[in-house]
Amino acid sequence: MKHNALLLLVCSLLAACQGPSPSKASGQREVLPQSRALGVLVQASQHVEPLVRANAIEMLQVEVEPLREAVQRGLVDPNPGVRFAAAMALARQRLCGVADLARPLLSDPLPSVRAAAMFALVACGEDLDLTPLAVMVLGTDRATRANAALVLGEIGNPSAATVLREAMTRPLPLEEAEVVRASELGIAEALIRLGDRRQLDTVRAAFFAPATQGELTALAAQMAGRLGDRTLIPALGALALAEGPRQAGPELRLIAAEALARMDPQAVLSGLAIELAAHHLPEVRMQAAAVLAWDRTRPGAATLSRLLEDDHPRVRVAAAGAVLRRSATPPRRIPQGSAGAH
Repeated sequence: MKHNALLLLVCSLLAACQGPSPSKASGQREVLPQSRALGVLVQASQHVEPLVRANAIEMLQVEVEPLREAVQRGLVDPNPGVRFAAAMALARQRLCGVADLARPLLSDPLPSVRAAAMFALVACGEDLDLTPLAVMVLGTDRATRANAALVLGEIGNPSAATVLREAMTRPLPLEEAEVVRASELGIAEALIRLGDRRQLDTVRAAFFAPATQGELTALAAQMAGRLGDRTLIPALGALALAEGPRQAGPELRLIAAEALARMDPQAVLSGLAIELAAHHLPEVRMQAAAVLAWDRTRPGAATLSRLLEDDHPRVRVAAAGAVLRRSATPPRRIPQGSAGAH
């Protein structure tokens, strides 16, 4: 699928599919090779392919010191997607000791990289004029608009809501309707992060888009998982586990499964992810690894261990990131005060 490309530069309720219940899995967690996973990511952060380098930076965010080194390289990378990923990681993990390296990116040729650099510096306490972000989000380039909206949402200044709402009234010219809706979804997510809960309806509506618009369903499912919109839990489970003519493609099923797992790690569809981890498409294997990041079973751990040896570099990166997330994130439930609880 190409859903991530619509928003960013760069880029889980049947018992048989759930794997062992928490009680059965208790005491049986396999210790995964964290040092091996870390080595995969460090090596990938210097890979010849820019997308692999960017993915590695994203996956390193639970390991501060290796991330710091990768970010320092990434901020001066010749590829703008890698520079964007590095600046975003710096901001999100508050790697303020290297924040000065982001300053030259304020003059980067690519607007999205400039937006990420502003985020990095603001996150580290600098008082910047964010007017350029407003100009970007009101512009007509969809990637720039999406990334500027992302940054405004993550900075978290409520005053940005006004310009984001204005952007919602300015549809992208000369674009397909699905692309326009995808852009609107990115702005809606930013507004939700700024407290406008009414925009949850925009995300939910996109989730139930026609089957021919699977890209929108995928984007909405990912957003539901990030935002903790528990209202969509039944629909996500149904999408992941549908059979027969109503069954979606494997990547979309796994995207729904990952969103479900983010909201309730006690209901990870481990069996589905393990089954599809052997799929011939690397994108599907990557998404299976993303689901297994929330898994706590021995079969899930064994599957990730195999994926660390996958022939495709981005699959290895996804598996390594999942291994590190498993070790860093204890099982939890999203509190009832989350987005879908009201």
